[in-house]
Amino acid sequence: MATTDTFKAFCPNCEAITEQEFIQAEEYILVDSKLISVHLRYYICLECGEDYEIPSEDYDPLAELYQKLGLKTREDRKAFFETHRLAFNIRQMKDYEKS
Repeated sequence: MATTDTFKAFCPNCEAITEQEFIQAEEYILVDSKLISVHLRYYICLECGEDYEIPSEDYDPLAELYQKLGLKTREDRKAFFETHRLAFNIRQMKDYEKS
């Protein structure tokens, strides 16, 4: 279940102080017919409608997902991304778009 709080803060998209919502939620990603839960924390600017994250040491949803999938090394992650035809980086994303 998602929790939200509304407040005013600086929006990096609008580059202004706007009304915003802070969202915390458990989301699920379907991987090989298995639902994997990931805890998300992000902000939504109520002015422009864009969302964004503020990086912090104690929050890395990708690391959480990699851990739950058992992807411990860069090679494990790269193989997973190649198997599922997901872009591991920008260059690979462009290569996939061309093929």
